[in-house]
Amino acid sequence: MNHIKAFFREKGLYLICLALVFAATAAGILALRSVVNNLAGITRQQDLQEDSTWDQPDTTVTNPASDVPEPTSAPSAAPSAPASSSGAQSGSSAASSAQAAAAAPSASPAGSSALWQTKPLAEFSGNELVYNETLADWRTHNGADYAADPGDEVTPVCAGKVTTVDQDALWGGVVEITDADGGVWRYCGLTDVKVKAGESITAADTLGAVGSIPAEAHVEPHIHLECLRDNAYQQPSIP
Repeated sequence: MNHIKAFFREKGLYLICLALVFAATAAGILALRSVVNNLAGITRQQDLQEDSTWDQPDTTVTNPASDVPEPTSAPSAAPSAPASSSGAQSGSSAASSAQAAAAAPSASPAGSSALWQTKPLAEFSGNELVYNETLADWRTHNGADYAADPGDEVTPVCAGKVTTVDQDALWGGVVEITDADGGVWRYCGLTDVKVKAGESITAADTLGAVGSIPAEAHVEPHIHLECLRDNAYQQPSIP
């Protein structure tokens, strides 16, 4: 027992220092663990906040801007021409018409009546778009309009063979004649037609009478005359 007391008297200071070191170490470990736990908690909180940010709806996409004025454009381009029209064509037909008109001479058939000697109300426009008041759109004018009184007799500008006789919703009575050179002449706005398909005629024969043209009702009574060479429209040339 005396030996133990003597040991503690001699070594007591060392034991106290060792106990203090142990206690300090334990306290440091606990403090470090607390700091690590706090950092982990902060990191998890930030991760949750980032996840919730990505889950928010994209208001820019789901709620587009309103009250934005839409752009407007002037009627500088021709809308599509109505289907099933035998007299009006646009787009590629107009372009090919302009090329053919420049490359080939205008048709000049022999023989014509007084009707074809007058100045046209409206000229052939080539590939230029003109405004049609009746149809309220822009389109090419593929023929020339010759004024005449309703009921006047209409004779052809040249002899040829009647290719087709048709009643068109836009162009009224239409007679198509192919001349000796292969040119196609189309007379639109006829009524009381006197010829039949397959019939050969002369410049003195009567095609019919002046009627009406629904597609050009804004113009005074007239006959709309078209000429095609190699399936391309060109300016009808009347001697």
